[in-house]
Amino acid sequence: MKQMIRTMMMILALFVLVSFCVGKPGEEKKPIAKVNDYVISDDNFRRELAASAYLHDSAGLSYEDKRKFLDTQIRKELLIKEATKLGLDREEEFRQTIELYWEQTLIKALLQKKSKDLEKDIIVTQEEIESRYQEMAQTKGDLPPIEKLAPEMEKEIREQKKTKALESWIDSLWAEAEIKIYEDNLRALR
Repeated sequence: MKQMIRTMMMILALFVLVSFCVGKPGEEKKPIAKVNDYVISDDNFRRELAASAYLHDSAGLSYEDKRKFLDTQIRKELLIKEATKLGLDREEEFRQTIELYWEQTLIKALLQKKSKDLEKDIIVTQEEIESRYQEMAQTKGDLPPIEKLAPEMEKEIREQKKTKALESWIDSLWAEAEIKIYEDNLRALR
């Protein structure tokens, strides 16, 4: 299992590396900076800038903002090269961290995809909204008209149904799987 995960991580790393190196056909990438033999292209810079907590509109940034972000990217590249030179990327703790991140990211992507698929089949009826409104009126008393609260109540009901459907789907995966728990070993674990 660990070997398969390591292989998947290597494939993912190669994919990311290739995706940064390969541009659109007929499009020449302009270098923004070069750090030793690593080139930061305009395309990569724009992508990193958009993915950062900075603005998503690089055209709206001043030269100073872009330069500050570039300095951060250069510092990052220098630190990555130094860590690699010291062999930190081959240490078991690093590999375990990458494996955990990969697993979490994969699960998050799966749950988002399944959630989106399930959402297509979720219907919230007017009766459900009215029932929710009545429940709220009993506990809170004076409420704004139902028309004002209906959009928010519909959203809450939809989210609850989606969560319940997702939990049912996960339960079905559990039910369909062959799972054996070694209770004695679990109890003996210290």
